[in-house]
Amino acid sequence: MNDKERRKLHETIDYHFTAWHLSLLVWFVGGMHLATLAETRLTPPKNPETTTPQDSAIFFDPHQIQVIHLQVRDSDLEKMKSTLPRRIYVPATFRWENQTIENVGVRYKGNSSSHPNQRHKRSFLIKFNEFEKGRTFLGLQRVALDNGVQFGSLFSEQLVTEVLHDLNIKASRCNFAQLYLNGKYHGVYVNVERIDSVFLKNEFVAGGALYKNDEGGTGGNLGPIKQLPHSNGRRGLAFEPKSSSARTDARDVLELISRINQTPADDFAKVMEATIDMEAFLQTMAVMLFSGAFDQLTGWSPHNYYLYHDPQSNRWHYIPWDLDVGFADNAFRHIPVISGWNAAWPIMGGSPSPLIERIVDNSQLLARYRHLADLILEKYFHPKVLLPRVDALHERIKDGLARDPFPHRRVTNPEDRGYESIITSIKDFVRRRYDTARAQLDNPGVRPQIVRNAPRREQGPQPGPPSADAPSGLRVTSSSSSFVALQWKDNSKGERAYIVQRTNGEKGQEFHNHIGQPGADITTAFDLNVVPGVTYHYRVYAIRPTPTGPQGTGVSNTITVHVPDKGNQRDR
Repeated sequence: MNDKERRKLHETIDYHFTAWHLSLLVWFVGGMHLATLAETRLTPPKNPETTTPQDSAIFFDPHQIQVIHLQVRDSDLEKMKSTLPRRIYVPATFRWENQTIENVGVRYKGNSSSHPNQRHKRSFLIKFNEFEKGRTFLGLQRVALDNGVQFGSLFSEQLVTEVLHDLNIKASRCNFAQLYLNGKYHGVYVNVERIDSVFLKNEFVAGGALYKNDEGGTGGNLGPIKQLPHSNGRRGLAFEPKSSSARTDARDVLELISRINQTPADDFAKVMEATIDMEAFLQTMAVMLFSGAFDQLTGWSPHNYYLYHDPQSNRWHYIPWDLDVGFADNAFRHIPVISGWNAAWPIMGGSPSPLIERIVDNSQLLARYRHLADLILEKYFHPKVLLPRVDALHERIKDGLARDPFPHRRVTNPEDRGYESIITSIKDFVRRRYDTARAQLDNPGVRPQIVRNAPRREQGPQPGPPSADAPSGLRVTSSSSSFVALQWKDNSKGERAYIVQRTNGEKGQEFHNHIGQPGADITTAFDLNVVPGVTYHYRVYAIRPTPTGPQGTGVSNTITVHVPDKGNQRDR
């Protein structure tokens, strides 16, 4: 090849190389332009009747952290706050990835966000069809962002729902989300799927009647209803219709309640099997019990659940809701989850449901529950399984928590000093919950009595004079920087419960009802509200029934406990 031919070849190569670069540049710039257009384009409405679970699967992927932007006028934010505790919708702009929707409705959500002067971050409910009817986002009508400041903090909802989904139990999907409000980082939230028509379409083949029991009311515990509180047959009932097939008078729920309470004992198991998805319900009982989610029909306070009647199977489904209450003992300082909720006899005090009580009374259903509970305890709630999950969740959001502008604490646990202490508390609960439940399932013993009205803090009978039936041998079985475990000897017969008292850590201070109330025949308690390096004094007495009402026995011996400093606790 001569010099002339070589120059011509180089010119040809240079021409094509330059043309390729120009094409690439045009493509890149055009792509950027299209991406910009896509980001600012209004997401078209999507008909929930034509959506599938895949439309929103990415949004609720449990391994993903969603980033959500809300733009709300300052005047509307002030309006939301000034109207509390009444919660109102105001217009906002919603943005997620490359999708932007204007004129959505947003309001504060839940009781923990309804106090005007609270310090923790508030929960939000975003409603896409509040101001423009029929509009959805990925097929969803609403998005709920929970603040996670209750007992289980940010982790309870995900820890519980993952187990429910593995068991093929109908429940909300959820994951973490980081919220930016008017361009400023607003913290880590739990992104929880709502129970609505879209949920029903995704989870069930045919549309049926959906009812919600949120705030309680007549029939909320599925107990007998002598008469409706109002002549119109609806007002005052606990059940709110939530689907087009649901009756305004909830007559079908009343029929369910009647069947639960009036079916003869010999026929109860067979009738309930044909009436309720009993396998799923028994499994749900176990999951709620092991996680400490007492704020359910299956626990202390019978609300926060949905009932759905599937017309295809002609059976009812129990759908748990609002599962942020979990993985904490002595909730509100008077609900003893670990010591007062027996895994072998799953009846908690307070206002238990007749459905739960009749299941426990039925030897066939009780044996079935215990079998399922045993499997669930070992597969999902063993510390070797659950503690790594807690660590993984914490690792996923710890960077976001470090930037969170709000205090890291749970509403009912003012001693929380940050998420490290919350994680430690949850891990303590996991270990002790497993140990206690394992021992109870292995040795069921006799059925304990139900304490209907446990005294709260300073309420209830006071200790009596020294007596032979007073508890004795009070001692510490274990302790760490975050808890003290106590045990005593039962010397009374027919006691209703125990009251454990503690001083506030200073010498000479009075005893107070600090720890939740253990039920009859339960001789252990755990104090989760301790401060490292502080010395406390403990004592315990029993509550016995008398013709004139419950009275306290004499007190046990008093013990002194010095809580160790941090760093003396280990995972197992």
